[in-house]
Amino acid sequence: MRIARAVTIAVLLSAPGAVAGCSAEPVAGSATPAASSTTDAAPSDQFGPLGYGKLRLGMSMLDAQATGEIAQVEDMKGDPPGCGRYTTKTGASGFYKQGEIVAIMHNKLPARTPEGVAAGSTVDEVRAAYPALKLGHNWSSADVPGHPAHYGFLGVRRQSAPDAKVTQMLLYNDNDTCHN
Repeated sequence: MRIARAVTIAVLLSAPGAVAGCSAEPVAGSATPAASSTTDAAPSDQFGPLGYGKLRLGMSMLDAQATGEIAQVEDMKGDPPGCGRYTTKTGASGFYKQGEIVAIMHNKLPARTPEGVAAGSTVDEVRAAYPALKLGHNWSSADVPGHPAHYGFLGVRRQSAPDAKVTQMLLYNDNDTCHN
C-alpha cells in the first residue's frame, strides 16, 4: 500500500504543471477523490470469509507481523512438519505452515460469520447457515460459501447433545495440516 501511494505521488508530481499550476479553481475534467465508505468494510467482529481482523488465510507470517496484530510466534518443532502457532495482541490465535497463515481461531473474542453463526449458536442454527455441515468426532466443519476456505465449529460434533452450542470457531484453508 505504501509503495502504491509513493508511486502515485511521484507520478502526480512529475506531471507537467503539477505543482506550479495548482490553484483553488477546479479544473474541468479533473478527478475528485472518491468519498470513503465504511459500508464496504467488514464489521470488526466478522469471522470470514477469508480472515479475521487484519489477518487473512494465505498471508505470509512476515505480512501478518507487519500488521502489528501478532503478539507471539511459536515453532511447533517439526510436529507436524513446517507448522507453528501464533497469537494476536487481542487474543486470537492460529496456525501457520511454511510461513503462511493456514488457520485462524477467534478464541472467544466477539466473532460472527457473514451468515450469522457465532459462539453460542445451536446445531440447528449452524445447519441452517451451512446445510452441508459435516459433524465430526471432535468438531464439525462446513465450507465457506464461495471461497476456498472452511469453518470449524467446536462444541458441535457427532455425539453432541441436541442442545449443544458452538463454543469456538476456526477458519482454515486446505493447506492446514497443523492440527487435528
